This record gives sequence, structure tokens and C-alpha cells, in this order.
Amino acid sequence: MGKKNLVSSSTATCLALGLLVGTVPLAAGVAAPASAAIAVAAELSIDLPAKVRTTDNLNLRTGPSTAYRVLVSIPKGTAVPVSGRASNGWYKVSYAGHTGYVSGSYVVAATVRTLDSLNLRSGASTSYKILVTIPRGNTVPAYARASNGWYKASYAGRTGWVSGSYVTTYPKPPAAPQSTGPNRTSRVVLTFDDCPSSLSSFNSVISYAATSNIGLVLAPTGNCLGSYKSRYGVDLAALARGKGQWVINHSISHPDLRPLSCLQAGAQLSGSGVHTNFGRPPYGAIDASVRCGYDSRGMGIWTWTRDTRDWEAKSKSITVARAAAAVPGDTVLMHMQWYGFSPDALKQIKAKLAQRGVNVCRAYHGTDGAGAVVRTPVRLPVKLPC
Repeated sequence: MGKKNLVSSSTATCLALGLLVGTVPLAAGVAAPASAAIAVAAELSIDLPAKVRTTDNLNLRTGPSTAYRVLVSIPKGTAVPVSGRASNGWYKVSYAGHTGYVSGSYVVAATVRTLDSLNLRSGASTSYKILVTIPRGNTVPAYARASNGWYKASYAGRTGWVSGSYVTTYPKPPAAPQSTGPNRTSRVVLTFDDCPSSLSSFNSVISYAATSNIGLVLAPTGNCLGSYKSRYGVDLAALARGKGQWVINHSISHPDLRPLSCLQAGAQLSGSGVHTNFGRPPYGAIDASVRCGYDSRGMGIWTWTRDTRDWEAKSKSITVARAAAAVPGDTVLMHMQWYGFSPDALKQIKAKLAQRGVNVCRAYHGTDGAGAVVRTPVRLPVKLPC
């Protein structure tokens, strides 16, 4: 990808600034509004910027709407830490010793990270003069966002504009080997892609894995997650995490991502897909555009070292034998709709590996590795506690 266009300037072109939000506090004695029931995203979600910057003087309120009481006014241009986001777009932030909510309409991510070498321009389009080129991978302060998606940013003493198509607000992907991911141990990680054949089979596998101290890595597609939510009202990713299993992204609809642009590949990694910091490209197909797409979503790529080709063999015994041939540190690829995804298959694989002195990754027991199996975090640690 060649150098992409960045913008820069005091030009107010297409700015979505807005005025002081909700200046009238909730009257004394007035009950909290119905918006009190608005869901707030879990803290440290992969999709939340670490900080947001106010684009105007902005009221910090006790709840996520203008009906709530004002705690304090935050000056324009102030960067504040984020700890959550309500379903209506209001951010939970902290400022001057207070924690409350600010409207998402009047804040912008406090920093953006370049996905390629990028031109900082004097205005919010490619027709403006180039001020300086920002190298790929640099994180720069952001101050506003134009209606066309360009960000007002600063670099090397210059303030201008950069194209929103070539920056991201996500953190840098975790540094880990592509084929073995965050497993830095000699234990074997058994991984399963795609979608289970039934809810009962899924529940039986994750329950058996938890009771047998096996830590699986599951990579369901977004379409799979959406299907089970609509049919049964369940979140497969949440069910798996609740049993001490790890869940990574596997795109929304499982396309070959290589024909897509960086922006299109990134879109396939969001939406109904798993939002976390590791993902597996469909078919293991990777090129520069695919890497850029994962980078844009703050995800490290985790493929595999041993492919059982269970979809081709369509045999439980063959799949078990191929998985059980793993060597220390291997990441083994299987699929949830085939014969390796069953309690009996897991039992056989673990036993056959143990006969050769090879152990499987353990279910999650918390950061200290002791006690009962507990829920895994949404973000995987850079070193998996296998």
C-alpha cells in the first residue's frame, strides 16, 4: 500500500463539533429517568478507546443521558480515561475525581494509530496541501473528527488532518508468534473453528473440557453466534468463557479475506463476530491486506501448526489420531461441526498425548492458576496460562 493521505489544518471543513451538552441539571427530588436501564459495555472492552477527547465544553453527568444531574463540566480538548460505554453511545469516563457519563456525539478517540505511511494534510480531504508524512504504526493525538471520517491530528509539531480509512482507534495487536499465538508453553492447544452442529453438543463439549481441565480455543464465526442468539437466545462465546475456555475471532461470514481491502477485511472482523485481541483468518489465507485488517481491529493473528483436516477425513478415529500426534507447543486445528468436537474425542486425544508425555492446555483457573475453573477474560493474555 502506498502512502495514504493525511490531513491537517485549522479549516473547519465538515466538522461535527456540537455545543455544550445538557446544561440543565436534573431537578432536586426528580426520580432517575428510564434511561437508567441503558446497558453499559463491560469495562476494558476491545472496542473501547483507552481515552476520549472532548470536542467542546462538555458536561459529565451521573447517567447516560441529558436527563441526569451534571457533576462537572469538562473543558474542550481534554483527554479523559474511558471505563465503559452505554448502548446509546454515551461514554463512562473519569475527570477531576468524578466518574460519570458524557455524550458520544461530542468526544473523539484521544489518539489514532496509522495503518500505513500517511499524509497529514492542511484540510480534511486529499485536495489539501501535505504538511508531513506520518510513518506507519505511529500513535498520534486526535482532536476532532470531520463528517467524512477524517481526523484532526498532530505530528512532529504540525496539526492537520488524516484520512480515517488508514487509521485506527484500536490498540496495537499483541505480539505473539502467528502459528502458536499466545501459547508460550510446551502444552498442546486444541482449537475448533466455525460452528457447532447443535447447542447440546456445544454444551457437552465445554462442560466436559471444564471438568477434565482442558482449555480449548474456540473460533466461531459471527454468523454462527448470530444464529444461536436468534434461535436460542444464547451467546456461545459467553457460554464457553463461563467454562474456562478461550474464544477468538473467525470473521463474520468466513470469506477469503485476501481479495478485500484493509477496510473491508477489518469490517469482516467486527459486527457480529467475536470482539477480542486474537483472530484466525478463514482458510489461514493471509496477505498484506489481511494483516492490515487485523491490525485495524487490534487483533493478533493466530493460525495453527497442525491441521487434522477433519473436514476431509470425516472420521473420528482419524481425527483423534492426527490430533494425538501433536508435539509439545502445537496448536491443533479442528472444527466444531466434525468428529473431534465431542467429549469422547477429547478424552481420547488427551489420553493418547499423555501416553507420549505430552500435556494439553488447561482450563482457566484465574491469574494464579489455582482453585476452581473460572470465566476467561474477553481479551486473551499475551502468555496463555496453559
